[in-house]
Amino acid sequence: MRQKILAHCIYCLMMSATMTGCVSATVTAVNLGFSDAFIREWLYSWSIAFPIGFGVLLALSPLYRRAVDAIVR
Repeated sequence: MRQKILAHCIYCLMMSATMTGCVSATVTAVNLGFSDAFIREWLYSWSIAFPIGFGVLLALSPLYRRAVDAIVR
């Protein structure tokens, strides 16, 4: 059971880092373009989005997994 919880946390960490990183980079590029301030502003935006995304994914992914299983079956 402990290994399953750890696997879930690692999955959520990787997924939220990837998704929030891509989305915040896209929005930053749309708003600023690839200027000198891009990296600084992107990292700032990502540092706000990542903890929120991680917490939401950690909390909601079991619910989503059950919903998808119900739809697919």
